[in-house]
Amino acid sequence: MIIHRNLLEKIKPFLERKEFIAVLGPRQCGKTVFLGIIKEYLSAGRKKRKDAVHIITFEDRRLLRQFESDPAGLAASYSRPGAPGQTWLMIDEFQYAEDGGQKLKLVYDTVKNVKIIVTGSSSLEIKAQTGKYMVGRILTFNLYPFDFTEYLRARDARLEAVQSAARDELLNWMIAGKMPRSRSGEDAYHEEIVARYEEFCAWGGYPAVVLSGTERERLKVLGDIYNGYILKDVKGLLELSTDRNLLLLSQYLAAQTGNIVVYGDLGNESMLDFRNLKKHLNILMETFVCAELRPFFVNRQKELSKNPKIYFYDLGFRNYLLENTNPPGKRPDTGAIVENAVFMRLNSLREDMGRINFWRTKAGAEVDFVVHAAGGLIPVEVKYSRFEKPVISRSFASFIETFKPARGLVLTKNYRGHARRGSTKIVFAPVYYL
Repeated sequence: MIIHRNLLEKIKPFLERKEFIAVLGPRQCGKTVFLGIIKEYLSAGRKKRKDAVHIITFEDRRLLRQFESDPAGLAASYSRPGAPGQTWLMIDEFQYAEDGGQKLKLVYDTVKNVKIIVTGSSSLEIKAQTGKYMVGRILTFNLYPFDFTEYLRARDARLEAVQSAARDELLNWMIAGKMPRSRSGEDAYHEEIVARYEEFCAWGGYPAVVLSGTERERLKVLGDIYNGYILKDVKGLLELSTDRNLLLLSQYLAAQTGNIVVYGDLGNESMLDFRNLKKHLNILMETFVCAELRPFFVNRQKELSKNPKIYFYDLGFRNYLLENTNPPGKRPDTGAIVENAVFMRLNSLREDMGRINFWRTKAGAEVDFVVHAAGGLIPVEVKYSRFEKPVISRSFASFIETFKPARGLVLTKNYRGHARRGSTKIVFAPVYYL
């Protein structure tokens, strides 16, 4: 079963530009299938010749050797001499190529009418490969596990249509400031969609997990994803000598999701000194397991000097580490799970809006997320509880009074509505519509 990926819409405008494209993302997030989706779009949507679009993988050592020996020759071999138009060559698992960036530059400079799209499961490897050679010659996109819209697309097409329409309306408000239609009260689709949302928060969005039929299958797939990550990405590609410290660090981070990082505690729990702790954290982030969120300050230097929070790119992976795949509401860390889900969505919107932070004062006031949109700051508070009327917290009010943003967003479990605090317009929306 092939599920359409939202990333295709972002890539479409760049498919016929000269720049090469890199699609990065965690192992098993669907990069190989995504190349097939691009191929189908070029063939059926853009009416390109079928023999003009090719997919190969560098897990085929024969092709890898050919590329490393004669990159220009390999690329040219997929282009039919005299055939009109461009040829697309998509290379899966590009990180296996030695000196791949230098070889890509040779192809870019010498082979005409061949556009290359590469994938990789480690941004550390791909950036190292392409960084100094492909500046201005390659565009990078991140493909993550399914977001909630894609999850519904795979599980319930009717609810996906409802959720997509509401999500687009909310996103249009965040990006362009167009106020959503006036509503007040419990969302009419709450009972149906929240059940799916909590399932998503428990099992995550890895395509093979979403498409599994039973919980036993899902656990097996998550276990294989974790073991494949350790054996291939970490030990094989990054030459890490032991996986025990990485496991201990990952489990502690999973238990501390959404909390401010205390490096001393992380070092003690993972049995790593500070230098090796930072190395392991970097590996987790560059291989798309975790991401850090930095605090918001008016003084950027101060922002960079303060400790971040850590979130996971996939909740199923995070819950697997904790050996707890119960849905929110049946576990003590419900708030952290939903907050992590909101982070994943906001993180995927960085290109459309801007950077995101969290805000916390010495007095203890805190706002979960601060989004830097074109229209200014947007504070986002996650309150996964039932609302009957639009009410904001003291911390949220404190942020509004301090920074006077034009817009604010409160994400609830069930409630839709509007409010105003001074000149700030506040939208209340169920978290599953983000």
